[in-house]
Amino acid sequence: MNRLFRHIVPAWILVGIVAAPALAESPDHWLKKAQTLDKQGFLDEAAQAWKKLATTNTNKKQAAYARLKLAGTYFKLDQFQQSIDTARSAIQADSESFDAHFHLANFLSGTGKFQEAVNTFRKTVALKPEEGLGYVGLGLCLFANRNPGEAVEVILKAAQLFKKKKNISWHRNTRVMSAQIKHFAQFPPNFSDLWVTNNLKLIRETYEKTVFDPKTFLR
Repeated sequence: MNRLFRHIVPAWILVGIVAAPALAESPDHWLKKAQTLDKQGFLDEAAQAWKKLATTNTNKKQAAYARLKLAGTYFKLDQFQQSIDTARSAIQADSESFDAHFHLANFLSGTGKFQEAVNTFRKTVALKPEEGLGYVGLGLCLFANRNPGEAVEVILKAAQLFKKKKNISWHRNTRVMSAQIKHFAQFPPNFSDLWVTNNLKLIRETYEKTVFDPKTFLR
């Protein structure tokens, strides 16, 4: 009996053995893991890592960043409603977050909900009026929502901001956009649908690469 008893491992030791790896995996570990999976294109796995960070991390900035990355990953996986719902939850957590509103505006415009996207992009330019990309998104959505006059005004305002910042490429792009919108006036409204879709995609990609910077967000 004594020999048998000595080979029985107490339950608390088993629990400790199972739990030890989980405890060793810190929020920083999960952040790096999620970023690596995302960079390598393993989006399903990245979504799980972002979700874990968003729901268990006690660091508010990291949790907020993870929630927005999760929303973006859902969008790339064509899980559009989940991306919108997750972005809305980020806004509920911080109603003054420029990035949360920009994410939501991107997803709404990317799914053709242009009036809602207009309202949300208006919020982004109110929160950060010096960021020209918000005006470009707003202008494109106004145009998609059949309001070309205001769209041109807003995009030209973006052009002025880019010029002030000496962002030559986007200053040129926005000048061309405003001219193209005026040109499209002579064609049926749906003639420019593909043009709008492609430019909204450019807004999402540019925002993700140049504005939504983890180093700045997590600082």
